[in-house]
Amino acid sequence: MGNYLIGTDVGTGGTKSVLIDEGGNVLGSAYIEYGLITKRPGWAEQDPEWYWNAVADTIKQCIDQSGVDNSEIRGVSISALAPACILVDKDLKPLQYSHIWMDRRGTAEAQWVKDNIGEERAAEKSGNPVDPYFATIKLLWEKNNRPELYKKAYKIQTAADYPVMKLTGRAVTDYSNASLFGVGYDIINKTWDEEMVERLGLDMEKLPESYPCDEIIGEVTAQAAQRTGLKKGTPVVAGTVDANAAYVAGGVISPGEMSITMGTAGCMGIIHDQPKFTKNMITIAHTANSKAMYSTLGCIVSCGALTRYFRDNFALEERRFAKDLNLDVYDIMNMEAEKAPIGSDGLITLPYFMGERTPIWDPVARGVLFGLSLAHSRGHIIRSFMEAAVYALYQNFLYIEASGLEMKLPMVLVEGGAKSALWRQIVSDVFNIPVVFMADSKGAPVGNAINAGVGVGVFQNYDVAKEWVNFSNHHAPREQAHEEYMKYYKIFDRLYGKVADEYQELAKATGYK
Repeated sequence: MGNYLIGTDVGTGGTKSVLIDEGGNVLGSAYIEYGLITKRPGWAEQDPEWYWNAVADTIKQCIDQSGVDNSEIRGVSISALAPACILVDKDLKPLQYSHIWMDRRGTAEAQWVKDNIGEERAAEKSGNPVDPYFATIKLLWEKNNRPELYKKAYKIQTAADYPVMKLTGRAVTDYSNASLFGVGYDIINKTWDEEMVERLGLDMEKLPESYPCDEIIGEVTAQAAQRTGLKKGTPVVAGTVDANAAYVAGGVISPGEMSITMGTAGCMGIIHDQPKFTKNMITIAHTANSKAMYSTLGCIVSCGALTRYFRDNFALEERRFAKDLNLDVYDIMNMEAEKAPIGSDGLITLPYFMGERTPIWDPVARGVLFGLSLAHSRGHIIRSFMEAAVYALYQNFLYIEASGLEMKLPMVLVEGGAKSALWRQIVSDVFNIPVVFMADSKGAPVGNAINAGVGVGVFQNYDVAKEWVNFSNHHAPREQAHEEYMKYYKIFDRLYGKVADEYQELAKATGYK
């Protein structure tokens, strides 16, 4: 009898699943892409059934691909984009589309909390700022704008909770996802702050019970078994946030270790075991020992989203070449970007295409291409997008560094954008630190499989993650390149302040609130 595990990550652009053995060998892997619904500026939604269908189908594909007997699969763990707001009724059916982390519609609700409760009081127990990003603010928006749906709602679920609910029939959450509800959740005691929830005017019974990330919260139901190919009764653990799962896969499990997840969003995490919260940053319970350990995150809204936006709207040529040459379209785009010099010949992008999270927390900020001239090519624009994401992450790095949290090098880079050697070198040069990358890593899904393994007892603890880490790519900073980048970073750092008021005027002009 074997010991096999399944890990699934519900990302913003698609869902990935893997099936591994207890030695960490990936025996099955599958990915399904889906889209984004943007009905209005600042809105970002997805159909919760996209998540479930993608989870079910990728798990089934992994099992079929591996040839493993489903009776030998010991556990399942799911992570996802976070936060998100999905209302489900008593029959556990969704009442609306999921508005995801990228959605900025709750500006009035966030302002109400700031005016009536105060940012410091709101952050006292949550350890997090007040912003439309967080799930509690999204829930307040539902109550204020769709009261009939709010009244009908049985529970609020996140993008990870929803497929877990479909697998088990239980509408619960995990400590990591619960942290990203923000105001109303006590991140130290891992429980709902009833007094704060009452002040917010929300109903306690609509909030899901939270569990440690690796605790078994249920079993695969007969209906879910038929849909996924899993055996009825297979244990399902609570799960986690996508960035945390990626950190586990990269062996980032101990205090001081740090990583950047370069997915649709960019998320830099520093692990610590003290309840120390850095102002303007995000804090969540870390998957590895979610009862007592934290990840402080610097998270930007658009990282890989920038290059995907370019791919989908302006890279028809690249897509044709990639198909003819049997290459990934992003490889062609990287080749174009490599032709442009450091600083993209003076083209600086503000990457706030869907607002921004840390450290500026501005829901109405938008993208800016500064310094664009007739001399700039497509490659300049692609490179400026890459550099913009790194500048924004570096801005966060400086905040966290100033807070005094322990930082251990090298920085581990994971997920989509980190596959680009050019992008990795830009990170190393801008940050002026060494970085590493696992070329053969399956990312967050493997972190989830490890989480499942700890939860069901296949693994004693998370140390197995370090045993599996094999950093195939190392990048060292180049001093001259760092100095050159700093000339442009200083301009980047000032630019937002120059246009911040104009963003507000633009929001009024377009009717976005």
